[in-house]
Amino acid sequence: MKVLVVEDNINLANSIAATLLEAAFSIDVADNGRKALHMLEQGGYDLLVLDLGLPELDGISLLRKLRHQQNTIPVLIISARDSLDQRIHGLEVGADDYLCKPFSLEEVAARARALVRRAKHFGGETLQCGRLEFLPDAMELRLDGKPLLLHRRELEVMEYLLINQNRLVNKDQIIDRLSTSDESVSYAAVETYISRIRKKIGYDFGLKTVRGLGYYLEAKDCKPKDMKAPGDA
Repeated sequence: MKVLVVEDNINLANSIAATLLEAAFSIDVADNGRKALHMLEQGGYDLLVLDLGLPELDGISLLRKLRHQQNTIPVLIISARDSLDQRIHGLEVGADDYLCKPFSLEEVAARARALVRRAKHFGGETLQCGRLEFLPDAMELRLDGKPLLLHRRELEVMEYLLINQNRLVNKDQIIDRLSTSDESVSYAAVETYISRIRKKIGYDFGLKTVRGLGYYLEAKDCKPKDMKAPGDA
């Protein structure tokens, strides 16, 4: 789950980012509205945590532009503007939730998880495909009910494949999902993650490679709907 935190108070931005990172989110940070808009236009984010008092482009203007572009990313406003009229205005412009400063960092994480689950229809339940289960809150993958030992990046790849089960996922989509402004992911890294995942879940499970296109996840009761018997590598 990838989050963009837009806050010009660098100390607060870093505190929010650290809290969300501990909650198993992948984080990017922007300190002004125009930079944030450019990053959002590149896509790949699951949630926007947005301050309103930003330089260059204020939060409300940024939110208006996003909704005008038909960008439906969930938005959590964090702001010192705590009057009822201001909160109502933020929600009417297109925010999904509004949190007034000062706030608990743990509450930011809880609201972030709730917004992402709601947007992806997780509803707090596990993601499941055949014998595989993924618990988003715990960032845990289970096979036949038993936890598997996967590294963070491998878990993030598996989460994305499970969200998109029955659909072809290409390497660029995975890279976009995993990369942050501080850490980029290469094609070779994606191939390594996929190889390690196969070893851990078992080669006969159904993580397929379509040469030159990407990957899809298949299990006995998770047959791909969008493809015609692609070759496996």
